[in-house]
Amino acid sequence: MKYRESQKDKKLRLRFTSDFSHAYLRRITLTEGELRGINSLDIRFDFPITAIAGKNGAGKSTILALACCAYHNKKDGFKLPKRKLSYYTFSDFFFQHPEEVPPGGIEIKYGIAHDNWRKTEASPNPVGIRYQRRWKSKGGKWNDYGDRVRKNVVFLGIERIVPHSERSQSRSYSRVFKDTKSKGWEDKVKDAVGYVLGKSYENFRYLEHSRYNLPIVQVGAAIYSGFNMGAGENALFEIFSTIYSCGDGALLVMDEVELGLHAEAQRKFIHRLKEVCLETNTQVICTTHSKEIFDCLPYDARFFVECVNGKTKITDSISSEFAFSKMAAIAGKELDIYVEDEVAKALLQSALPATIRSRITITVIGSATALARQLAALYIRGEERPVLAIFDGDQKSKEPENLGHAKKMAENVDEGFSEWFQAHIAYLPGETWPESWIVQKSTEFIEAICKVTSADQDVMADVLEYGLQAGKHNEFFEISKNLGLDRHTCLQLFTLCVCQNCPDETSTIISRIEDILKQNG
Repeated sequence: MKYRESQKDKKLRLRFTSDFSHAYLRRITLTEGELRGINSLDIRFDFPITAIAGKNGAGKSTILALACCAYHNKKDGFKLPKRKLSYYTFSDFFFQHPEEVPPGGIEIKYGIAHDNWRKTEASPNPVGIRYQRRWKSKGGKWNDYGDRVRKNVVFLGIERIVPHSERSQSRSYSRVFKDTKSKGWEDKVKDAVGYVLGKSYENFRYLEHSRYNLPIVQVGAAIYSGFNMGAGENALFEIFSTIYSCGDGALLVMDEVELGLHAEAQRKFIHRLKEVCLETNTQVICTTHSKEIFDCLPYDARFFVECVNGKTKITDSISSEFAFSKMAAIAGKELDIYVEDEVAKALLQSALPATIRSRITITVIGSATALARQLAALYIRGEERPVLAIFDGDQKSKEPENLGHAKKMAENVDEGFSEWFQAHIAYLPGETWPESWIVQKSTEFIEAICKVTSADQDVMADVLEYGLQAGKHNEFFEISKNLGLDRHTCLQLFTLCVCQNCPDETSTIISRIEDILKQNG
């Protein structure tokens, strides 16, 4: 199923894209040079929570470091207890052994949505998205840190999951941690962590000594500190406490956001994180190796970074299934088929005979644009493995546009690319998106649909009409609700019934797949 944006998602997006008072980071571009493996970067932020996935060494942590260095801060701005400065510099992340050659000839541009830019003759309006440039010449230093926009920025690395029982400082100060004055946000943190972990905390506070702190909680009659917390529990208290400590409009940057959390807790964490971001106007940029994290975010909040022929490539709007199959490096079968979403996959699986299904791999990519870009990446690599990208039926009229996306991704392609692209694409039946096509076809044989769904024939016509009126990609949400079935089951039953009753409609795509298998058999 395509990701369905909730009202909370829409509210978050609207605020993020229209707000200039919190100096949100909207774009990072590496325009010159190479920095710790990244030699090309252009990433835009259109949602306040962004997750970046990729194989080890692809450059995920480098992107986080660049984000941290986008801003300066006031001397009294928020800083983590162990830090001396309230802002980050490139030396916090990019340092070398004496035998290593320091990077040089680097230029980075940061697009920031701000309402207090310096007025100039060329730009008299202080409100808008403008760009600040950071550069480093060979043998030189990074330029003008003090000119950066002021903002609270916090980086939380993987050390947050190290138990207090394994932290030498915590063990050394175990008997001298003392109560401190309440910060005022303890109950909010307590409720957030309790929601994620399914616990009812009676009380939560931090004990402090010098620059170190120790969480302590009460659950029922039991009282325990960070020395006896699991890694995930301790990390959650640190994350939510940090957000509320930063105050309004901070940038929180986290490495491997899911560490210490099981799958259900990961989903609940993102759900509550969205609520906290709404409350505090916080922007979050993180890396992840978790499919669950990707599944909880809109497509344009997901990025996959990889190295293609020695050049860094960023793919946005990618499906979690495809991103994490790439990370797993799972070999396909005789033919790799890429589709836009789970509906397209279900339709193909229902249409194809078992003898073909056993020989192919169907992978959900996420969008038509992502399909086009993935073909471009395969072309650049020069991979000879058989592949077919199957677009939704409504993309037939948009083939020139999708070809354009692929050309832009591939960059400087030869004249044969257009022909290669067309030889590796196909379309689902119909002239519309697959959900709409399936429901429209179902109206032609209502009796058969009623039989497989055990539904009353008198009401099925109305149910199908409700589905068609629900809006693009919402058809099966509405139909499943009226039939008392979950969406996945409803989709499977409808696609199977349509394919069995309309074999001529899917014969073209089946023949195309059979021909490819024969050619490469």
